[in-house]
Amino acid sequence: MASRTQVKYGSAGLFVGPTPSTGAHTAIKQLHRVQSVSDTFDLPLEDVNQFGQTAALDKVVNSSPTPTMEFTYYTTDGHNEVALGMPIDGTKSIASFFLDGTQDDKNYFSLFTKQGVDVVSRTPVATEDFVVGIGNGFVSSYSVSASVGGFMESSVSIEGSNYSIKDAAGSVVIPAINPTDGTALTETYIIPAGTTGEVGMPSVIKKGDIAIAGLPATLIGVDLSEANVQSFSVSVDLPREALERLGSDFVFARPLQTPINATVSLDFAVTDIVEGSLSDLFTSCSATSFDFTITASPCVGSAKSETFKIVIKGAFFESENTSTDIGSDRNGSVSFTVPIGAASDTTRGIFLDCSSTTTV
Repeated sequence: MASRTQVKYGSAGLFVGPTPSTGAHTAIKQLHRVQSVSDTFDLPLEDVNQFGQTAALDKVVNSSPTPTMEFTYYTTDGHNEVALGMPIDGTKSIASFFLDGTQDDKNYFSLFTKQGVDVVSRTPVATEDFVVGIGNGFVSSYSVSASVGGFMESSVSIEGSNYSIKDAAGSVVIPAINPTDGTALTETYIIPAGTTGEVGMPSVIKKGDIAIAGLPATLIGVDLSEANVQSFSVSVDLPREALERLGSDFVFARPLQTPINATVSLDFAVTDIVEGSLSDLFTSCSATSFDFTITASPCVGSAKSETFKIVIKGAFFESENTSTDIGSDRNGSVSFTVPIGAASDTTRGIFLDCSSTTTV
């Protein structure tokens, strides 16, 4: 008889292990404020055909599968970002630790507890729990956004080399595999007790908690510094190259591909209209770049406190769109492209400056 008739969000939790994914797993972190999680994998089958036979002789997997996981969570104080491997001290580019490999490959765990048991009240050892694991996982994209009518939210995509489902009671073998030959590893882990968040973590960041400073006043026809911003999005694609070689069926490394560029976009209601000419930008000897910040100061306890700041440096103006129709105000959108530098580059890129005290 089945022990579950359904799986609800209260019985689900998301956790991430340390770097490297093949090492000891004594410091597993819970990701908080998770709103959705999905995982998928497929087997890239290739037909084996021959003269004299219409039907395929065989179907074989000739390239390594790439299981993926995607999840979203309400942005808070940088705790989740630290767990994912991003610096939050405001001095290093968002991709610094991915580029130098100090915080890159990790294992990801979706925990599902017994029906009717919340993850936050679960003990570390519980029967009838199971966990979906993505082994040798790498962050392939990260974005954070907010809009009027919604909460500040982050989205993450993961690429891995193995997918496993195991009983979560007690010590469990990690889902990572040996990247050299694909063999299973012997390292084990225990999913820690769930919590509702760390001390000083806000429950959520609302539209009124967000301030954007330093927006340019000299774009063509638009003074962004005076416009009523309706939404923003900061998206960082982190493309990976799956490196394979003869003698192994598995990917042995997924290094970041450079150059890396982030995209920052804003939607706004137009207020003041300013003069400008596209030809002036087009014939200029240098592209126009800007620095600005997006700061979130939500309620923490009984007072507001700055918990999450995005510092954008060297954003190049890329596109603009405005429109008006009967019944609506004049509105528009702009986008910027931001080159992402290494840890030593402090003049260009996306930098996170957050209040979380989480360490890895």
